Amino acid sequence: MNNLLYLNNDSIILELNNSVDKNSTMKMIAFKHFNNDMSLLDKYLEDNNYYINSDAYRGNLINPKSQLEFTF
Repeated sequence: MNNLLYLNNDSIILELNNSVDKNSTMKMIAFKHFNNDMSLLDKYLEDNNYYINSDAYRGNLINPKSQLEFTF
C-alpha cells in the first residue's frame, strides 16, 4: 500500500534549482565539481533528466526611454 518514491537529494541539482542566474551557476558548478568542463556538466544533467528552460531565464530588462527631468 505504500506507493511513495524516495529520491536522493542531489546537491548539484538542488543548487541549480535554487539559483536565479542559471548560466553563472552552471559555470560555477562546472568549476567546482567537473574541473571546469561544461560538457561533463551537461552530460551529468542529461543523465539525470534535468533540462533547463533557457527561455524562462533570459533576463531581458526593459531599458528606460529617457530620464524624466523637471524644469523649475
